[in-house]
Amino acid sequence: MAHLMNQARQAMENLTNKRKQHQSFEASNQDIQAVQQCIQSAYEQCSPEEEQELKQLEQELNQYQQ
Repeated sequence: MAHLMNQARQAMENLTNKRKQHQSFEASNQDIQAVQQCIQSAYEQCSPEEEQELKQLEQELNQYQQ
């Protein structure tokens, strides 16, 4: 259970780090989809507190899609 949550956190962190390291970095659709899949998988087994965190991760991810 916690494993999926950690994967979602790590995937978002990796995407954020890429952006910080390469200011011209634009997330590819593949990168965004990979993070979204991690988040969706974590939703299936998360606690209510974790669900709130996943919603925040989704909001951050949406910024990459704009």
